[in-house]
Amino acid sequence: MSVQHHILVVDDDAINIKIAQRLLGESAYRYSTAGNGVAALARIAEDPPEVVLLDIMMPEMDGLETCRRIRADPANDGITILFVTARDDPETRLSAYDAGGDDILGKPIDARGIRHKVENALKNRVTVSNLRKEIATTMGMLMTSMTTTGEYGVVMHTLRRSLPCRSLAELAEAVLTGLDDYGLKGAIQLRTPDSIFTLNSERRSSPVDQEMLRNLSLENRHIYDYGNRSVFCYPNIALLVRNMPLDQPEIYGRMKDNLALLAEGAEFRLEAMVEELRLRAERANLVTAAALLNQVLSRIDTQYKRDQSEMASIFNELEQQLETAFAEMALTDGQERNLWQVVRPLNARATALYQQGKALDAQLAGALETLRINLDEIGPPS
Repeated sequence: MSVQHHILVVDDDAINIKIAQRLLGESAYRYSTAGNGVAALARIAEDPPEVVLLDIMMPEMDGLETCRRIRADPANDGITILFVTARDDPETRLSAYDAGGDDILGKPIDARGIRHKVENALKNRVTVSNLRKEIATTMGMLMTSMTTTGEYGVVMHTLRRSLPCRSLAELAEAVLTGLDDYGLKGAIQLRTPDSIFTLNSERRSSPVDQEMLRNLSLENRHIYDYGNRSVFCYPNIALLVRNMPLDQPEIYGRMKDNLALLAEGAEFRLEAMVEELRLRAERANLVTAAALLNQVLSRIDTQYKRDQSEMASIFNELEQQLETAFAEMALTDGQERNLWQVVRPLNARATALYQQGKALDAQLAGALETLRINLDEIGPPS
């Protein structure tokens, strides 16, 4: 059985009240009545109606003051007030609207008019109620969307902060700052082939956190939940959160997703950092090797020059000694020519070997210069 709409008829003339009820239909609505404004306010406080038919000219408290007092109470916000008056001048209409009335009916009351206005008032009331519900739902969705966007913003800010990080301590601080932005507390452990770094929200390294995160990382699970604690594990990162919002399931679900994204982003950044460290180490090794090679080449060049000078001196001295020996041995011209044909090619071969050594030295020097230029273009190790 449907619930009847409730209408309050307020008039100091009982006949007018009966007329209004008869025109609307005695059984069409549930009626309350009041003979003046004071009584009307009491009826509304006891049993709020949906529509009030309110006479303007009444003793004790007229309809305009009654309307103003009804509107002053926020609890009466959904009540439609229709003034009923024999005065139909512009001043009366303006006063009625200023007091908070929704519409005016003239006296004598017209059956079609009163029915039409009451039915419209009830329809409009349902429409307004539905609109308010839709607005409330939309505002709730909007607020949720704004909250979710803000939560994603924390992830994005954390990832941006992680980009310039060059050490495990800097990356750990960036992630913990993200937890701070969420109002959460926890700890993070970062692992590389050479070291393990653990830091908590108090910016200390707790042995308990170190051991727990290290052990959990050895198990083949991605997310651990126990009580209001959650741990997010990746190959090189473990993130512990101690105060997950279990009392707010919707926020808890979003927070887990966001924290997983945050930890995964930090994992990628750590992998990049490890690669950067490897490349910097290799570059440093190349720089050191180039410097050592440059020193070696410099020493070889000096040695070549010294050897060439000494070789030239040796062959000059040899030629002088041979000329003296040839004179003492009283050799014929043909014998001397034969001996010189043996000695002088040896001098030429020694000179050729020296020139080949210088050419190899020049090639090595060119390769070293190319390496130096490439290292300069890459830039110094950061």
